[in-house]
Amino acid sequence: MPNSLVIVESPAKAKTISKYLGKDYIVKSSVGHIRDLPKGKSKTPAKRLTLPKNISPEEKIKLKAKNDRARLVRRMGVDPDNGWKADYQIIPDKEKVIKDLRKAAKSVDHVYLATDLDREGEAIAWHLKEALGPNKHEFSRVRFNQITKDAIIESFSDPKEIDLDLVKAQQARRFLDRVVGFELSPLLWKKIARGLSAGRVQSVALRVLVERERLIQKFVPEEFWEISFDAIDKDNNNINFALNRKKSDPLLPELEAKEIVELINSSSLKISDVSKKPISIKPRPPFITSTLQQAASTKLSFNVKRTMRVAQKLYEAGHITYMRTDAPSLSKESIQDARNFITENMGEKYLTNAPRIYSSTENAQEAHEAIRPTNAFLKASDLQKVSEEEVRLYGLIWQQYIASQMPNAEYLSTTAKIELKEYTFSAKGREVVFDGYTKVANVDVKDSDSNILPILNEGDVLGIDKVNLDQKFTKPPARFSEAALVKELEKKGIGRPSTYASIISTIQDRGYVEIENRRFFVKKIGHIVAQRLMDSFTDIMDYDFTATFEDSLDKVANGDLEWKNVLNDFYDAFQNDLISASQDDGGMKSNQPVPTNITCPGCSKNTMIIRNSSSGVFLGCSGYDNEGDEKCKTTLKLISGDEAVSVDDAEEASNLLINMS
Repeated sequence: MPNSLVIVESPAKAKTISKYLGKDYIVKSSVGHIRDLPKGKSKTPAKRLTLPKNISPEEKIKLKAKNDRARLVRRMGVDPDNGWKADYQIIPDKEKVIKDLRKAAKSVDHVYLATDLDREGEAIAWHLKEALGPNKHEFSRVRFNQITKDAIIESFSDPKEIDLDLVKAQQARRFLDRVVGFELSPLLWKKIARGLSAGRVQSVALRVLVERERLIQKFVPEEFWEISFDAIDKDNNNINFALNRKKSDPLLPELEAKEIVELINSSSLKISDVSKKPISIKPRPPFITSTLQQAASTKLSFNVKRTMRVAQKLYEAGHITYMRTDAPSLSKESIQDARNFITENMGEKYLTNAPRIYSSTENAQEAHEAIRPTNAFLKASDLQKVSEEEVRLYGLIWQQYIASQMPNAEYLSTTAKIELKEYTFSAKGREVVFDGYTKVANVDVKDSDSNILPILNEGDVLGIDKVNLDQKFTKPPARFSEAALVKELEKKGIGRPSTYASIISTIQDRGYVEIENRRFFVKKIGHIVAQRLMDSFTDIMDYDFTATFEDSLDKVANGDLEWKNVLNDFYDAFQNDLISASQDDGGMKSNQPVPTNITCPGCSKNTMIIRNSSSGVFLGCSGYDNEGDEKCKTTLKLISGDEAVSVDDAEEASNLLINMS
């Protein structure tokens, strides 16, 4: 009869682990989180303060404010005023799961909590222990980076305690994000439009996109010209020479460009220099969460959410290591596994003399091993009972892992130059000397760099075939793709790779941005919300402030900071900003509706006004705020959000109406 219960968070993970544990273990799944802060109405009874008779208006205002604060705290489920006390509740659809787990726990001597090994997994383990009764059972925490038989057996042979520092770090993030969202969003409803939301991280991410959009809008293209010519050698080989230009050089104007064309046509094209230089390119480290997200976006067209979903499946099936990590390091065993595969399948020449060692960045958190296959000899084509998208993502991970232990790719770069007065023209080519790691992982190179030049010598005179004079215009900064946004968020220290998927989803779901042709476009309401928040909440919207808070959470996780002190420091400053922004006079700028002379087609009594919302700009009846039968909810679509004007500008809004009529 089993004497131990093992709880994981995923049914697929439970199925895989149960294969490696004997008959003495029952393996069950919690199906994710089982407790959370309240959603919707709190189950905690309201303690409403009654208003005594004959009290002064001032006292009445104070009591009402106290009642409002109490209701807000109940909705949030966390009380910043009382030591951040939390009202954790069993998630409604998890009551049956908890009942089943409690029943199973009664029949065993020991409960093993085998949830994921990051902060979120540690929090789930702690919640499970609390829900099952911490004093009723003997609990142990087991952690493993990969779901293989050896890793599972090893972790169960040396169980640990729940790391409360990790739990505190998770709670600190959860609590602060909770109160910021609950307290800031109503301000946006009051000042701008109903249905909007703000968040400690999502709003900063929105700022990144808004600032890029503003650079694009302000950009003024400038004309410049590019010159190259096609030369012919004695063997009738065609060679393209381009004018050398540095980034610091001024743009080439048309008049000078035409003068250079005349110079080319009237000159003897003699090779002034031929240089050959060996080039060595190193393989990239194995994937961490952020680089996997970027690579999957670029090479597989997977969005971040899809990448993490597919990676989770591969992990739970035992095919890859844990997919949330900031560390590119590999274990000694996995390095040797990769080297054995390389030796057996590609030969000794594709093996480095010594193993390649990759180290983590200074701010890496939860520095687990890199994302890699659990078996180097299992190629993507060998996977069974998996989806096509799992095969593709696994193949990407496998290639990066194997390539990371292979030699550099070696090239011979050749550059030929032609000097015409003060102008230098160059032809470049590159030959593969040794393919190295590119045997399994392609390297992206410019077409011009992959050319192979014919044999050229100093003093050779070339003929002219064609001169290419092209008019160009400078281009604005590119809009962010998901891959580029992930890279920028990581660079600025906004959030963590494990949160990027939810950040990107949230700003889309709120109607602040939309994706077209795999690029982010900021809608008008996104611009308005970001600007209002930047004006009134400089700390929250500051990149350095956001990154510093992430560092503080890392210190909490390491046991170096008290989590409540971190929360209090942030919350005190936030409250001051919130009070200032809430003022009618001098607070956050309100988004005032713009009146028109258009009669409402619904009630025929009122005129229409221009309003703004997450879905764009629209016409709404001015009688919307009336009571009873006088209320009118008629709306008319005006124009899409990305084309909309600022509703703060009455003159611009009026012009828009004129143009539409």
